[in-house]
Parts: sequence; C-alpha cells; structure tokens
Amino acid sequence: MFLFLITTCASVFAAPGDIQYEREGGDPEKLKSFPPSIFPHWIHHINYRCDACHNKIFEMKTGATAINKDLMKEGKVCSTCHNGNEAFDDGFANCNRCHLIKEK
Repeated sequence: MFLFLITTCASVFAAPGDIQYEREGGDPEKLKSFPPSIFPHWIHHINYRCDACHNKIFEMKTGATAINKDLMKEGKVCSTCHNGNEAFDDGFANCNRCHLIKEK
C-alpha cells in the first residue's frame, strides 16, 4: 500500500508547472494588450496519460509544435479537444481561460 501511495503521488507531482507560450507575429503594440496563453500541464497530466496528446497532437518538446489561432480554427492543436464537446471551446467567450497574466 505504501509503495502504491508513493508511486501515485510521484506521478502527480512529477508534472512540470504551467507553460507560457509567447505570442509571435502581428503588431507588437497590440500583442502587449493581449496576454500570451498559459497551458496548465499539471491539470491535463492528472486527467490524461501523456500519450493522449504527445506525439499525436503535440511533440514531446515544449515549443516544438506551432500553436496559433489559424491551426485552432482548423480543429488542430488545442482545439482538437477544446471544441465545445470534449472541453470548453476556443471561442471568444473563453479567451481569458488561456490568455491570462501569469502570477509572479
């Protein structure tokens, strides 16, 4: 039982923290008023195994997969699941769920 608890806790706490994706392209002044997206890796790690996303939707290395609104409109990257059926959609009403200012 003790070994089970240690293994379970280690798998939960081993996930990296939030990942912030810097915005690229576009007018730098406009980008200042709209924060970058922050991906809560830990909450996804609690609910899904790594292979649910990795190497199917995202490469294993941070930043190796391009993420932008055009890809999301095509139902790729985040919107593969964030489509309004499996998880909240990526529409205008939900912008602030991912695009928020990271606490310091």
